[in-house]
Amino acid sequence: MKAAALANAVIMQAARTAKWWQVGAWWAAAIAVAALFPTHSIPASSEGRTTRGPVAAPVVVAEDSASSGVGRASGAGPGAQNDLVAQIVVESDSPRDPDLVPADEPLVRIGVLDGSLDYIFGEVTGGLRLADGSVVVVDEQSHNVRRFDADGRHLWTSGRRGEGPGEYGGLRLLAGCPGAAITVFDWNLNRITELDPEGRVANTRSGVNPYDEPVCAPDGGLVFTPWPDNRHDILEMAPGEQYRWEMTLNHAPADGEAVALRSGIPGTERIRYGGGTGPRQWGKGIAFAVGPGGAWFGSADDYELEHVDWMGRITRVARWRGPELEVTRAHLERYLDAWLRRYDSDAERRRFEREEWPEIRDQLPERFPAYERLLSLPGGGFWAVSHGWRAPVREIHLFDAEGAWVRRATAPAGSIILDAGADWLLVSERDELDVQRVAVYRLVEKDG
Repeated sequence: MKAAALANAVIMQAARTAKWWQVGAWWAAAIAVAALFPTHSIPASSEGRTTRGPVAAPVVVAEDSASSGVGRASGAGPGAQNDLVAQIVVESDSPRDPDLVPADEPLVRIGVLDGSLDYIFGEVTGGLRLADGSVVVVDEQSHNVRRFDADGRHLWTSGRRGEGPGEYGGLRLLAGCPGAAITVFDWNLNRITELDPEGRVANTRSGVNPYDEPVCAPDGGLVFTPWPDNRHDILEMAPGEQYRWEMTLNHAPADGEAVALRSGIPGTERIRYGGGTGPRQWGKGIAFAVGPGGAWFGSADDYELEHVDWMGRITRVARWRGPELEVTRAHLERYLDAWLRRYDSDAERRRFEREEWPEIRDQLPERFPAYERLLSLPGGGFWAVSHGWRAPVREIHLFDAEGAWVRRATAPAGSIILDAGADWLLVSERDELDVQRVAVYRLVEKDG
């Protein structure tokens, strides 16, 4: 009963927190099931290989794009049309340094079942660990921002539900924003709010109406993917038909209009259903991370990322040999088992397996996305976070600013990564009573 209660609670949690573009309760529930079994560690180590060659900026890679079988962006930014750049390809068979695992116990864990409301979380939708070790958490159920010191003591709470200054409709946290370590993106109001270290509103400005969450750029602007222009064409599709949008990666300077860094990027895989559309389960999508020289981005078709500079020129390509992506019978059985745990009786489980499971199963892809998201690090490095259903323990890959694969690590089982540094993870986790907590884990080298 505990497993069934936990599975159902996680599903209902995601149904409440599904992002604004995820239409349909079925998709919200399926996304929640994914949280139950977040990928596995593979030992090895080697150096990356580097090649380079001059290419015209609108051409994405030096060699024939068919050699890797990866979907490519087709258009460069406005300043890149006639420039030549030395494009560097970095290939890594395995990480340079030893693998990392979470320490047995976290440095700090915050959250309680009963007690002060300062420590009770409803729907954690973002978190950051600041330079002094303090932790900032946003909670979409209480519509507030909270800061805790490095030992987990509550410092302040800021915000409430509403539309005025310091009020929120939907909360995400943006990392690495210059001049404002605590920056809130309100997806519901399309607004950016900057808080000072004491939680007071320092500045607000309009957002950029992104498809997904934006990322802060070093100039104080934002990097984001806008909604595609052709999104209304899908209304003519038949239910069950699958499609994939082409996306654009934009840079909106703090004091200017947004410009396209790259266009024609294979973006989110989606599916048409009777009442609308939604992201395809286990489907691919665009991911990106930002550094001083530009942005790394990719479509998760394979273990490959491209780096575009602020002029829209592709300057680097990173390729690495990640774990196998094929969806196997074992994956499907594990996914089915998670769905079945929602039900209390054998009759309900048999009905689901007979009437609903075949459609869910048949809409799943044959291969997992190579990664779900990228997490930017100071200095231009980043983590590539693997798909949560590829293995029981989620695997993440650390890259330096040049695109070389540096480390492989695993996240605590069942957790959701909120923020990360080169040697630590901030995660959201739930216990057997469905109590939500946030915790900071040190990453240590794996024994043996």
